[in-house]
Amino acid sequence: METYIKIKEIKVKKWHGSKPEKCDLCQFKFKQVFIDGKTIHGPWGLLCSSCHETYGVGLGTGRGQKYDLKSLEKLEG
Repeated sequence: METYIKIKEIKVKKWHGSKPEKCDLCQFKFKQVFIDGKTIHGPWGLLCSSCHETYGVGLGTGRGQKYDLKSLEKLEG
């Protein structure tokens, strides 16, 4: 006799734009992750981890989201 278990479908959120290449602030190429985030100066941008640590306002709704550069999947925020 076989038993079947219904598994909940997991939806993965992804970046839908083209794959970003470099940080809007320092212009260095992204390595593993990038952050689509709001800065302390007001505007949003695509930031490297270092610039986000210095100029970002955090992660979460209205603040920023972190994405994996290779898969473009959302990691946090």
